[in-house]
Amino acid sequence: MTAFSSASVSARIQALLDEGKLESLPGRDQDSSAVVVGAGKLNGIIVWVAASDASRARGAIGIQEAAALRALFRAARAAPAPLLLCLDSAGANVEEGLAALGAFRRLFEDALQVRLAGIPMVALLGRACFGGASLIASLCHARVYSEQTLLAVSGPRVIEALGGDSGLDASDRDAVRQLMGGRARAQHHKTDVVAADALDAFRAAATEIIQRQPSTQFDLERRHRDLRSRIRDLPSDLAAPAATQTLPVRRLVQLLPSGYAGSGKGAVVTATSTAEGLKPVFAGVLGGDGVGAAECWLLCEELLKLHARDPACPMVLLLDATGHAATRRDEEIMLSDYLVHLSLTAAWLASRGHNIVLWIPGAAAGAVYVAFASPCSSVSALPSARIRILLAAAMEQIVGFAGSGDGDSLSLLKAEVIDAQLDARLNGYADVRDSGQQ
Repeated sequence: MTAFSSASVSARIQALLDEGKLESLPGRDQDSSAVVVGAGKLNGIIVWVAASDASRARGAIGIQEAAALRALFRAARAAPAPLLLCLDSAGANVEEGLAALGAFRRLFEDALQVRLAGIPMVALLGRACFGGASLIASLCHARVYSEQTLLAVSGPRVIEALGGDSGLDASDRDAVRQLMGGRARAQHHKTDVVAADALDAFRAAATEIIQRQPSTQFDLERRHRDLRSRIRDLPSDLAAPAATQTLPVRRLVQLLPSGYAGSGKGAVVTATSTAEGLKPVFAGVLGGDGVGAAECWLLCEELLKLHARDPACPMVLLLDATGHAATRRDEEIMLSDYLVHLSLTAAWLASRGHNIVLWIPGAAAGAVYVAFASPCSSVSALPSARIRILLAAAMEQIVGFAGSGDGDSLSLLKAEVIDAQLDARLNGYADVRDSGQQ
């Protein structure tokens, strides 16, 4: 019996598909990418298939891999059929830097459209599903795990190093599996399966999921309620007079045109116009620290309230954060679900007619950048903005060095990480400090 977790890409595909036959997408060179894509049949049902190769750069998704997945997602939308995603990946290819980040943004943009279109998406997970790969897995309608699977936005070593008093010992395999193992993750979703670590077991699980035809209708309100139930507590309402505004609100005020009133809950801020007429609303995270599950959920809550108040208003998302919260507490409730929820909420609002853009006045990185940027029609940043593929300290844990640092505006534009620069008159944002100056 061959274990799914240790099988090669070709072995997984051969076991999964009828007669082991995968038809490649036209124009795709399978040998140049660590992701194989194509179409086949599972028990006579036509399916689209992608499989990442963990033997090549730990299955990392770089420029070529993102292009392959984008082609697959677009093919699935043109000819709807279930998508089977065999994921065994460390996430985005950090060694390709900003170019990989820009490519992942576009990849996830297409993935969101597949999900909103109601096309069944099933993730079949190997040993590792970290970083951006965990976002793709969380976007799916269902996931199949084995006891060997680990899924998290941050790997164990990153949580141990950056999670503060998390108490996670990355060398303690039992503790790691209790936090991010397949059985721990499957408890969060009724659609998920923990299968025996065998090729035939994964084929049987995928077949059952597809044949029982679970509802693929996107129910945002139900998802929102379910995710709230996992969070132990939320920041209290911190709206206050200008003299005692919190730092995130003071930063918000620096970005607003005249005639706006801003408020905040923790790092989550919102602002609406005090004048009548169609005016954009502002909402985002300006804390400057890591974005966790609570911040994602609260921001979605505020966006939905703004939609209820005005179903046609343009929306400006705001982001200033070093990256995602690499804490045990956030991973216990599956942080990737909350980052994906933010993306899906914004994408759903865009599909309802809201024009949504993203402003990055400060810092952004990795999965948080992808979650914010992918559903937006455009991304703009101040020339002083610091955008990285991953937080420097996390990169040191993963690849042993901090990387080349933040990209300048030209590099960010070339890599399609941003589409434009923000007006330089907003540069005063960077001068807002804890002392309360504005």
